[in-house]
Amino acid sequence: MNKFTLWMCATTLILGSGCVSVNEREVVATAPVQLYPHAAQLKDSNEVLLMVKAEATVTDIPLRSRTIQQVAAAVDAAVISIYVKTQTPVKVRLLPIKLSFTGIPAKLPGLGLGSGFFIHPSGYLLTNEHVIHNATSIHVMTSNGNEYQAKLIAADPVYDLALLKVDSPNSLKFNFIPMGDSSQVCAGDHVIAVGNPLGFGHTVTTGIISHTGRTLFEEKDPAGRYVRYIQTDAAINPGSSGGPLITLTGAWIGLNTAQVANTQGIGFTVPSSQVQEFINNVLHANGQPIQ
Repeated sequence: MNKFTLWMCATTLILGSGCVSVNEREVVATAPVQLYPHAAQLKDSNEVLLMVKAEATVTDIPLRSRTIQQVAAAVDAAVISIYVKTQTPVKVRLLPIKLSFTGIPAKLPGLGLGSGFFIHPSGYLLTNEHVIHNATSIHVMTSNGNEYQAKLIAADPVYDLALLKVDSPNSLKFNFIPMGDSSQVCAGDHVIAVGNPLGFGHTVTTGIISHTGRTLFEEKDPAGRYVRYIQTDAAINPGSSGGPLITLTGAWIGLNTAQVANTQGIGFTVPSSQVQEFINNVLHANGQPIQ
């Protein structure tokens, strides 16, 4: 039996005995924004170099038979699929007893996928922090099949946001979606979600806003930061995380984050007002430098 086979047998035995456990990750509500080395280039910059704002978020647009199709077609090229390689921290235990002080720290390689979208023609894009968490490499693919390597600029584990940057060859401009004002939307407004569910590629779902300002967690810390989610019945499936929620004017009003398991029509989106707060923190270097 060669060393590789022996290692595989040992790994199978450990995994099968339940002696490998993922290190539990606890995000406190006061955790700072994480600023990676490339974020230094944005310090004190004007936000117009990072994102584009929409002229109108909502308006009384007639909902004709192809209205949804026209909006989806207009934003399609700006939505990307994200593929990451990860190293997930685990503890390997010689005995199947889970105690906090036992176990040998290790990292298991893995793959992940999600969605994102460009917010500026220079290549800045947004996704969820949980999509790129523990990533060792991040690649994005556009709707026409072009693939790029992305740099992580900043992340916010509390708001579940991440800012990435893609450098285009020959300085070509990327298609982007302008940012709308989430405070202008109300329950009943029509919205569109675009993402990469289960790796199938670009998928469009539609629905309405069900509620705004939804709180999902108990707010124990007065100094904490908490997301005021937009609730929607537009389908948000695994892999769609990080994709945009878009109004009929073609403006994005948030990042699709999660859907309640074993339910239909209960999805949650981080509103653009709190994405704006995240971006302001990046521009003012208000966060924790990560090397």
